[in-house]
Amino acid sequence: MATMKRRYPDGIALEPGQIIPDNNENNNGGSPPTGATTTSESVDDLFITMCFYARLGFIQPPSCLQCAHRKSTKKNNERNTNTGPTSCNNLVPWRRDANVPLHPDGLGDNLVFVTCETAKSLISGDVYPSIQWDNKNRRILHEM
Repeated sequence: MATMKRRYPDGIALEPGQIIPDNNENNNGGSPPTGATTTSESVDDLFITMCFYARLGFIQPPSCLQCAHRKSTKKNNERNTNTGPTSCNNLVPWRRDANVPLHPDGLGDNLVFVTCETAKSLISGDVYPSIQWDNKNRRILHEM
């Protein structure tokens, strides 16, 4: 029996404690492992995701790894252009203040989660009532 993946609302930032893990969910492409707990393994995974994008020159992850992979293979495999979801609900780790150097010990209080669709929208300049990306000051502006 297939399990439904938990959906989170777009346009808000979620604290790590607000993430509820899905049962039998595999961690593919950005969803925080084991409910975004602060275990060493999950922080390492989040740190790797953020460093992957930082090495490519991104201040914040523009999407989940699954969507990035799907987009990169679309060019090579044209028959898959119309397959896959139109919107992605995977959670992407973002730093509240991107001026803080990226280090695994510094993620704790500086970490929030946004859905992949929210990340894509914020990077492109969209503004939500409860969250906004300030590109000039490299910070998330939100009410929590």
